[in-house]
Amino acid sequence: MGGFSECVHLDFGDYQDQYYSVQTTEGEQIAALIGGYIDIILKRRTRKERFGEDGNEEEAMEELFISPGRAIEIHGLPQTLKKAKPDSLTKPALLRNSGAAQDVVQNNHQSAKNVVITNGTQNGGFDSGAQYPEIRSVLSEPQQALVSTISAGQEAIENAHSLLNEKAKLPPLGNDPASVRWKETQWNTNQQAVQSQVSAMNAATAQMVTLTGQGDGTDHNAVGAAVNTISTNLPDMAREVKMLAALMDDKAMEGDDLMGAARTLCGAFSDMLSSAAPATNEPRQTLLSAASRVGEASYRVLYTIGEEDVVDRERQDLLLGLAKTVANSTAALVLKAKNVASECEDEYTQNRVIGAATQCALATSQLVACAKVVAPTISDPLCQDQLMEAARDVAKSVEGCVVTCKDVYREESSLMELGGAARDVTKALNDLLNHIKDGGPDKIPDIMDQIMVASGELIASHDSKEMFLQARILAQATAELIQAIKGEAESQSDSDLQKRLLSAAKALADATADMVEAAKQCASSPNESSQDLLKRAADHLRES
Repeated sequence: MGGFSECVHLDFGDYQDQYYSVQTTEGEQIAALIGGYIDIILKRRTRKERFGEDGNEEEAMEELFISPGRAIEIHGLPQTLKKAKPDSLTKPALLRNSGAAQDVVQNNHQSAKNVVITNGTQNGGFDSGAQYPEIRSVLSEPQQALVSTISAGQEAIENAHSLLNEKAKLPPLGNDPASVRWKETQWNTNQQAVQSQVSAMNAATAQMVTLTGQGDGTDHNAVGAAVNTISTNLPDMAREVKMLAALMDDKAMEGDDLMGAARTLCGAFSDMLSSAAPATNEPRQTLLSAASRVGEASYRVLYTIGEEDVVDRERQDLLLGLAKTVANSTAALVLKAKNVASECEDEYTQNRVIGAATQCALATSQLVACAKVVAPTISDPLCQDQLMEAARDVAKSVEGCVVTCKDVYREESSLMELGGAARDVTKALNDLLNHIKDGGPDKIPDIMDQIMVASGELIASHDSKEMFLQARILAQATAELIQAIKGEAESQSDSDLQKRLLSAAKALADATADMVEAAKQCASSPNESSQDLLKRAADHLRES
């Protein structure tokens, strides 16, 4: 290239046989400008600086924006794609081919990672014939299906929440008999529908709690079915609530309270679904806490529409009290198991025992969460089944803990203490299971009949084994009766009556403890003296 004040000559080398000349009054300036660009290109080649693919500085660029926040990623694209294009970056990080890690694992979840694969490799490079790198998810098909189901469920929840922004519009009604009957019919129909829908969703929530606690063995299809139950029922419930709220206003009641309670329930379900996603980073406790909030919010909805009475509340409180007893008993078992672990000789056996004990604690946490979820709707058979399933998981984990400890440890006294703690958990579970189907103050007469029958057979028997068996039945029945009496006492506003009930419960507990101690002596030393002692204790229990 050469330049004069009124002329510029351009030499294209092998690309053209002759010079290209341009006459201009600014020849020197043009020559200096083009010469500067040529110097820059030559310097870059000297430093072997790479831009994009194969050092091509003319390569088009793509700018991607990510939200929330304001992160920007700029990377090279093949020359065949010249147009910059905005895109969403809600996808895994991209690694350039620099010898770095081959794949990108998100959320520290080995079974749920995303890998950037380009040109048949995982090196983060670009295939010159493709617009974008290919991004493949390594979630299993059931996990991917669950992600889609949860996404659809969140949309259904948003829809339900938006429905609850305003109450239903009632037709013009008066106080004539026909209008009154219409209002009563609408109230009863919608009230029963809400009760049924909340029961179904609570059962589904409890099922999600138990299913997602299986680790790698989680049945994601079953979890998806539970999510579908929630997403199907919640919008329908919102429509029923809109009508009930309007009818409440017509009755001079606070319909806004019901609308607020229903919106709170929508938020609790949204949190529940978010914490159940396959690739979530949230700890297990987040899901259990979300499930508990579902139970609290559903109780508020049912209470506001009058579907919860005093007897129902008493049964719920008793249920939660029995679940807490299971948790306390399991905590004692875990402590005994850790004592065994501390005396193991090697780290492997210690870890086995600790792992088994931890599983007991996790299963019990699930049980308590399930109890809180289904307590407002415990009369529903599906809710009962889910709580019983959670109780069975606890029983399995307790058995596994005892078996593991016996496999790795031989010290008799520690194993006996462990066995006693395991029996306490089993007893607490039996009390809970009995209450699920038959518990509550309305069943006290049945419990009393069971106590009278068991104590009568014990007193009439002369076989130590049979007497011990009846003593166990008697102890379980009296424990349930004690819980029922305490629940009745807590619901009393009369302080004197409350004190008398609690005093009766304490006397029954003391008599039961004496009977249990006599039964242990009869079992360890089966003779006439120990049998007489047990019979007297059973008779005293009957009189209590």
